[in-house]
Amino acid sequence: LSRLNTIWKGFINMQSVAKFVTKAYPVSGCFDYLSEDLPDTIHIGGRISPKTVWDYVGKLKSSLSKELCLIRFHPATEEEEVAYISLYSYFSSRGRFGVVANNNRHIKDLYLIPLSTKDPIPSKLLPFEGPG
Repeated sequence: LSRLNTIWKGFINMQSVAKFVTKAYPVSGCFDYLSEDLPDTIHIGGRISPKTVWDYVGKLKSSLSKELCLIRFHPATEEEEVAYISLYSYFSSRGRFGVVANNNRHIKDLYLIPLSTKDPIPSKLLPFEGPG
């Protein structure tokens, strides 16, 4: 991550689960509006089944008017890692993804997908177009 520029820094907050400062890094897609459109605090409103997200992503990829952007969140400091891992564990243990509740004008939907360092990149997100 040290070679990549941060595209956003702020809080991720899920009531009664975790709140922490994080940085976002580019993975794939267009990031022109993300630094402007991501709010200071990303509020996670709930969880969603992976199947629902993958069905939606499949439809999105065939659309000419929509873009899929992938970003990676990483705790801003070592102190923030405990809360970051708590949120990851919350979603991972339930087999769910997070749904962001406060999207802005250019961002229609935003999901948090818990991936461990050992998990393969989901095929629905490939190929990457960007820093990867």
